[in-house]
Amino acid sequence: MKKLQITLIICISLILLTGCWDRTEVNDMAFVTATGFDKADENSFRISVQVPLPSAMGGSGSSGGGGGTTGGPSYVDSELGRNIRESNDHLQQRMSRKLFFGHRRILVFGEAMARGGFEKSLQLVLEQPQSRLSTYVLVTEGKAVDILTASPHLEKLSSEAMREIVKAGRAVTVKDVLNDIGLEGKDPVIPVVKTVKTKNGKSKEDKEELAVEGMGVFKGDKLSYFANKEESSGALWLLDGMENKTFTFPVRQDDELNVQIDRVNVRTDYKIINGLPSFTVKIITDADMMQNEAQLQLGDLKAYELATSSMEKQIIKEVKALFDHSMDEGIDVFGLGLHVVIKDNVLWEEKLKKHWRELLPDIEVKVEAKAEIEQVLNSGIQIRE
Repeated sequence: MKKLQITLIICISLILLTGCWDRTEVNDMAFVTATGFDKADENSFRISVQVPLPSAMGGSGSSGGGGGTTGGPSYVDSELGRNIRESNDHLQQRMSRKLFFGHRRILVFGEAMARGGFEKSLQLVLEQPQSRLSTYVLVTEGKAVDILTASPHLEKLSSEAMREIVKAGRAVTVKDVLNDIGLEGKDPVIPVVKTVKTKNGKSKEDKEELAVEGMGVFKGDKLSYFANKEESSGALWLLDGMENKTFTFPVRQDDELNVQIDRVNVRTDYKIINGLPSFTVKIITDADMMQNEAQLQLGDLKAYELATSSMEKQIIKEVKALFDHSMDEGIDVFGLGLHVVIKDNVLWEEKLKKHWRELLPDIEVKVEAKAEIEQVLNSGIQIRE
């Protein structure tokens, strides 16, 4: 009986303690940190991946920053396919390590790909168990592969440089974009990444860097246009992207004030006029003075009112610029329609839903702003001997 029990325990142990029979060694995996999506032809897509090379990121031969050993600290490769999966399969065929997307931080969409619609590409992220919904999404005016091959100097990888820059600004994730596409009465606005030249006064020594500047405005999942500087700033005010940023505005000819934004609160209301909603969007913000170039004595009521009213006018100007352009294109960047969906779903379903994009150019939006400069870091005190 005792021998039978021992035999049974051994047999159960053999079944349960099978070891790592299906393991994948770390040395056999290629950790993808960024993916680029480009449209090559009508039914042809180019997928690019960035894979760090640990052996080239430190130790002998490394040179810090964006340098590293010969060949750089990362490996970027791309391949064509009729769809995203096929492109990945073609890439895998010439890689000695298995592509692993669990550590991917950045998705970059080239302009042609973005203008043709990219919802199916984002859906792939949902289908891949390794992928993260928290991955940041960017769009570029050129090709995505050119962004991945850039060589920033403060970070070893272009993907890491993009991630740090995006975190400091308005970060948009895969989850955010899919929500905007899926929601009624809301369109995505995605940051734009580009390569720029450093400016050190010696053109021959200018180096290539990455910058996240401006916004891409989408109609559904298709890129409609790239917002200019003024419109992009308006998007930051509306879409929770201005907190902890600095903001410069004119108070007199050739004189500006610079403040750091502490808090932004956007309030939206509407009323029905002639069967259409008329919106009021009010932006309330608190800021700290950072530079008082105009030498205003903000302890004086008139000077303080000049500063705050000038700031309010600039905010209104930027937000209206975004509203005017996007609504003329039939695009709802702020989710005005979504606001109606939540507040009055019957009105939306019966009268507005089917023709919302056609109605947008005729929708009235009044923009108001209330600014407070709470802390004066530079009061403009003039020292006289």
